[in-house]
Amino acid sequence: MGTNFQRTMEITEGFLKPMIDAFRDEMPAPFEEFGHLYAAAAAENVDRYEDIAGAMTDESRRVALFEFGLVPQPFLAFGCAPLCLETYPFFFTRTNMETVYEFIEAGESAGVSSETCSTDRFIIGAAVKGELPGNSFFVTSSSPCDSTRISYPILQKMFECPMLYLDAPFRYDREAVRYYASQLKEQLIPFLETVTGRKLDIDRFREVITESNKAYEHLVDVHDTYKVLPAPHNGFLRLVPFFIYISGAGNPGTTRTLKLLSEDAARRVKEGRTQGPFEERHRALWVHVTPTFDIELFGWMEERFGAMVVSNSLSSSAILEPIDTTSLDSMLEGIAWQGLDMTMSIMRYDTEKLIQFSLNAYEDYRCDCMIVTQHVGCNSICGAQGMIRKVCRDRDIPVLFIELDYNDDRVLSKERLRSQIEDFFTTVMD
Repeated sequence: MGTNFQRTMEITEGFLKPMIDAFRDEMPAPFEEFGHLYAAAAAENVDRYEDIAGAMTDESRRVALFEFGLVPQPFLAFGCAPLCLETYPFFFTRTNMETVYEFIEAGESAGVSSETCSTDRFIIGAAVKGELPGNSFFVTSSSPCDSTRISYPILQKMFECPMLYLDAPFRYDREAVRYYASQLKEQLIPFLETVTGRKLDIDRFREVITESNKAYEHLVDVHDTYKVLPAPHNGFLRLVPFFIYISGAGNPGTTRTLKLLSEDAARRVKEGRTQGPFEERHRALWVHVTPTFDIELFGWMEERFGAMVVSNSLSSSAILEPIDTTSLDSMLEGIAWQGLDMTMSIMRYDTEKLIQFSLNAYEDYRCDCMIVTQHVGCNSICGAQGMIRKVCRDRDIPVLFIELDYNDDRVLSKERLRSQIEDFFTTVMD
């Protein structure tokens, strides 16, 4: 077993930090004008992982390991360093695939079925290999899928780490939010008070929520600019704002990074220079998860086919109002809304609502085609294929279904992935 978080920090120090200066000073053509934005996003990641490493050795703090269905604000309010574990594999898929294979295989060797989502096999494998941060605790919920409901109890039994399990409702209405918020109040807050040794400070809680509201405004603003024809920023950069938010909402550094991105996009719209280095000829909505192992995929799509991935159905949920800071109850309801609307949490919807959610994004961002991931570890999206196909056929929406594992390129390689996309844009779209 290795040293906790060692490989993560080796990549942070040896790869991410040098990339900040490289992006800023030596961004390769034709994306030179976006270099400062890539540098800001990289610096945001460095700050987050350094904060986690610092909390591991600080007796007054803890590392909060949480999943989709929750947001970072409550953990920041209790002085914790939050890490959304569902985003953790992405750190390695973009830097060291051999480690990804090692952790996935370690999870399977520990008894986790190969049918389980690769994200959860990775997380358990990382725990087996000693890579997960120490001085930590888990908070999870019944959302979004069977894989998470299976994996987190396994982690608790393996490592005897404090864990709280919340019940995420399947409904999507005010009563569901109130139910989830009541669990945050009656279970999460007492749990955090116990594991951190701190009492809830309502003023600090409100301060964190206020900061996250500022970040949220910038998130909404930058997503709104992606509805402009042509859209500002390039495809990969359009995925950055949402994942920055769900990883660090409530942190002033996150707010500054999102402000930089939104102001840059707004300035390009105002000045009429949203056109990037490649002509926009198609707008694609990516439904479900995008592949994390091919960091240059979207740039390749833009260059070869003028195909811009302007949004994806799991990060187009920047549609809520800022959180009401009037009272503890109003803040918890706002956190509940955001948690239930975050990324994979929407997979708890019934299929009809999931499809409608995607159709709304398709219309809002004025797309002309869909790419639908059939992630092999997700029964929900794979089971919805027939219904999605029928809806798209009825509405004359060109759609490409791609069966892959978004973390593991051994299921579908980068070359085969691109071949399918090329066939789609050269035969169906042209």
